[in-house]
Parts: sequence; structure tokens; C-alpha cells
Amino acid sequence: MNALSLFLGLALVAPVTGELWHLSIFGFSLLPSDILIPVFFALWALDKWKNDRALRLGKIGKAIALFWFVLGLTYIFNAFRFPWKEVVVGCTYLLRLVMYMGLALAAHDLLERNRPRFLKVILGGFLVSFILIVILGFLQLQFFPSFLDLGLELQGWDPHIGRLLSTWFDPNFVGGYLAFMLGPLLALGLYARHHRQKAWFWVVAAVSLVGLVALYYTFSRSAYLALMMTLVILAFLKSRKLLVAVIVLAILGFAVSPRVQDRVTEGWESAKALVGMDSGAALDPTAELRVKSWQHAVEVIRDHPWIGVGYNRYAYEMNHRGYALLSDHDAGGSDSSLLTLWATTGIFGLLAILGIGFVAGVQGIRRVWKKTDFQSYLASGLLAGFAGVMVHAIFVNSLLYALMMGYLWVGVGLLDYRDRKCYN
Repeated sequence: MNALSLFLGLALVAPVTGELWHLSIFGFSLLPSDILIPVFFALWALDKWKNDRALRLGKIGKAIALFWFVLGLTYIFNAFRFPWKEVVVGCTYLLRLVMYMGLALAAHDLLERNRPRFLKVILGGFLVSFILIVILGFLQLQFFPSFLDLGLELQGWDPHIGRLLSTWFDPNFVGGYLAFMLGPLLALGLYARHHRQKAWFWVVAAVSLVGLVALYYTFSRSAYLALMMTLVILAFLKSRKLLVAVIVLAILGFAVSPRVQDRVTEGWESAKALVGMDSGAALDPTAELRVKSWQHAVEVIRDHPWIGVGYNRYAYEMNHRGYALLSDHDAGGSDSSLLTLWATTGIFGLLAILGIGFVAGVQGIRRVWKKTDFQSYLASGLLAGFAGVMVHAIFVNSLLYALMMGYLWVGVGLLDYRDRKCYN
């Protein structure tokens, strides 16, 4: 394995450390992947310079470039409207977003150059990180079931009790990650079954089952919805029989746990109250906080609809309006990725990011439709996972969560890859 492959693999495994390890550099708190990815890009650029100088953006890459252009314009316009210190801090996180999105272009380029080892590195990084996060989640649930025992609520973390948090310290984000990763994992299991690769099928089935149990113990309603969407889309694309499994899974999951029953019932009652079906019902505490978060974002959008308030200026904007503190872990965005992007980059930024999703969906369907090769199954799993994340992102700011972005954008790069022998 050369250095380029090594750093790509390390960047995909690094999020396993979650919130346990941050690096403080010049006053900024960085994740290990924030260090590893720039090194990977430097090695990639050097490799391009020496071996292949062709520019390969792909159709999704062009959509990403358009979003970057809009992102830069909205940032520049907002730089003249707000205090320069706030704008500078926002710029650092803007560069981080560009860096993570750039993984899609790098993955696409490496695979288009017919470098099969990079596909193995990517899928291996996905699988290793999934297994480790699940294992660490069960260990946390066993030995540290409550953050109250650790005093982490004093650092701004919610005092989750009896929920699987793993190293990410948040059941909603972990649940969204698991729902996304189960898409390609289950799809590869279906591929192994279709092609009679029994050993691989049972390995993938066992890992998937453990991952499903881990997601179940997050007790996250947004993760449950994301998982249901992932499974329904995957069933539609590759296995109608999977729909039966979805129904059975939902019934069993609801039946065996009173806590799940309470969570789902509260969520249903809150949803009815929110849409006006039951005006007498009250929102549960979690739903009430989420709705308030949406209302704050809508207020910002109403005041700055066209170019927003600048990427990652959301925390400052909330502070100025008296809604949040900069020390809050959730102050960087609304409880909805799309509302956050609209509030910070305006309608043009929102349309540009939706354009990436549209192009990725079209590319993915082209890879999947009426095909049974490896690429079609992988693309179907990624499409299903992305559909789940989009549902998840309605309730959680998961599209902009640094620990998830690496997997999401590398997955986008895989969707843009054209069929070659490296998939055989």
C-alpha cells in the first residue's frame, strides 16, 4: 500500500475516535481527519502532477464546483456586512466543508484512472469504521450508559441515559451514520447472495445484523426514519423481498421495547400536533426544541433569504438574536441541514446543494437500473443510504456534521464512477 492509499484509508477510519480526540491548533479544535485529509490531498496532487494531469470532474464534480462558486460568492458578499472576526472564523469552516466535498472529486479521479486498490481501500475503510463504531457503542452502553456519571453535561453535552452514543456522544448522529452505512453494506450482501458467494453473504449478514441492533439502541426516531427510508429504497431497487423484512423489523422493534413504543408514540403525537391534526396535543420536549430550532432558522431566512448570513456564521447570528451560546455543541446550525444551508448561503446555495443531490441521484439510477454487476449493487446501496440521510437531515444537521461528511462525499464520488474492470 502506497502513501496515497494509506492516508485515504486513515482518513476514513479516523472518525472512529469521534469526540474523544481533538487537536488544538492556533485556537481551533480539529479532528484527526482534518489533518489527514489535507495530507491525502497533497499526495494526490503530487501523484496527479507526476502521472496524470487530466482534469476529471465528472457530472457530480461539476455540480460540486457550481456549489463552491455560489458558496464563495455568498461568503464574499457577507464579508462586507458582518464583523471581520466572525467572517474569518466562518472562513475556516467553509474551507473545511470544501475539503470534505473535495473527497468526492478525488475518489472519482482515482477510480476513473482505473486504480482498483482505491476501491478496496474505500470499502475497507467503510467496513472497518462501521465495525469499530458499533463495537465501541456497545462498550459505551455497557460501561458508560449515562453522561451524568461522567459529568459531560457540564461541557454542553446532552445527558443521554441508556442510549448508544459510541465515541460520537450523540445517538442521533450515530444513528444517522449507521442508517447510511447499512445501505451499501446490505446491498453488498444482496450482491453476494445473488452471485452465490455464501461465505461473504453470511459475513455481511452478521455485521449488518449487529449494526441494526446498534442503531436500535440509539433510540433515535430520526435514525429509525432514516433506516426505514434506506431499506425501502434498497428494496425497490434490488430486492422486493426486503420489503417484507422491513415490515417485520418495524413490528418486532416496536413490540419488544416499551421505550421504543414510548418514543415512537410521542413522535407520532408530536407530528400530529405539528401539522394541525390534533391541536390539543402537546409536543414532546425533544420535538419542541427541534421546532424552536427550525423557527429560529426560518427567522434568519426571512431576514436574509438570498445570500444568507455567511457559512458557519449561524452561531454568531443566534447569539446576536439571543437564542444560543457559542459554546453550545449544536449552535453551529439548525436541526435541519437544508434550513442551515439556506440560512447561511441563501436560496442560491440551497438550490446548488440540491442540484448536487439531483445529479447524484440521476447518476446513481443510471448505474443501477436493470443491472446485476457489482457496481450496480454498490450504487443502489449508496443511493438508499443517501435517501436515508436526506430524511435524517430534516431533523438533524447531519449533512454538515464533520464526522459523517467524509463517508458521504466519498460515497458521492463512487456514484459518479463509470463502469470499468476495477469493479469486477
